Amino acid sequence: MSERSTTLFAYGSHLQPIRTGRAADAASALAWIVGAAATLGHPAGLALAGFLLGIVATSVERAVAAGASFGISVAAAGVVWLTVTGSMPPTAGFTPIELLGLALVGPPTVAAIVRALG
Repeated sequence: MSERSTTLFAYGSHLQPIRTGRAADAASALAWIVGAAATLGHPAGLALAGFLLGIVATSVERAVAAGASFGISVAAAGVVWLTVTGSMPPTAGFTPIELLGLALVGPPTVAAIVRALG
């Protein structure tokens, strides 16, 4: 009998070359870029960023760290935007406190769930 995978879904083993191979850094950078671009369009991009960062992470701990660093970067970018322009960035009707909470909690949570599943 073959040994079962340690993840819930079978796709995890197929992602090993992307997670640990030569393209790992490029995959992580691409996840950041796509997530940032999606977040500019709508705050739901934070969840997409967490999803992508969870897919390319090598462990749940690294997924949480990548998601948290992305959220902190988005929050810092929002503060810089507010400081430079004097107005809030496009937020689709969310208050600044809601956006801060979404940025700091959303990506690490989604990244951890995605990585734990696969």
